[in-house]
Amino acid sequence: MGIRVRSTLLDALEWVEYAFQPAGEAPPDDVAYGHQRHSATVVDDAANVPPKSCESDGIIGFGERPVAVYTADCLPVLIADTQQRRVAAVHAGLKGTLAGILDRTVERLCEDGASPDGLYVAIGPAIAPCCYELGEEMLSSIAQSFSGSLSHCWHREQPHNPFAVRPQAKATQHGIWFNLPQLATEILLKAGVPAAHIENVGFCTYCMAENGASYRRNTHFNSGYQSRFSWIRRRGG
Repeated sequence: MGIRVRSTLLDALEWVEYAFQPAGEAPPDDVAYGHQRHSATVVDDAANVPPKSCESDGIIGFGERPVAVYTADCLPVLIADTQQRRVAAVHAGLKGTLAGILDRTVERLCEDGASPDGLYVAIGPAIAPCCYELGEEMLSSIAQSFSGSLSHCWHREQPHNPFAVRPQAKATQHGIWFNLPQLATEILLKAGVPAAHIENVGFCTYCMAENGASYRRNTHFNSGYQSRFSWIRRRGG
């Protein structure tokens, strides 16, 4: 049985229902999600009914239909707009994050009446800096797409994860250990979302999750992987 992870921020919103599901578990029957391409494309939920009707990496829910993303190391980001009571689900890998998927989702919500300080954001299970090694040359490439400081987003030494339930990734590139959830946080802060409204659940898909949850672990061990769905919706009534 997979491990279920919760967000204290989203749990405090009585009008929101959501889940960060274990790998391989099917999403709700009436869910909307896109054909993900690591892009900055954001669409309304109706554009992806049935699922994968078009390409998108962000999807906004205007009614009570759940909106979702599927991941296997990338960030699943769930957003609740407390002003308009709308929700959004975002697939944010490194490429899509740098392409602007988080910025664009915040912009779209604000175009529809939200303001950044009314957004509550949960960054779900994803590969963490304890297991996400990049070649050091990637830092300069990332810096070209991100105008802020990257000093909080990477480590020279591999961080130890005291909550790991299986071995952490082994270094293969003599590179750096990158914190993708922190990069997402920095982007959201620059977009105007208050720090108190952003939560990283701190759950690494490589070393903490159930078997089959990590694409990168599969490349190291050929252990197989399955998508994990993360979804959010406005409660009815």
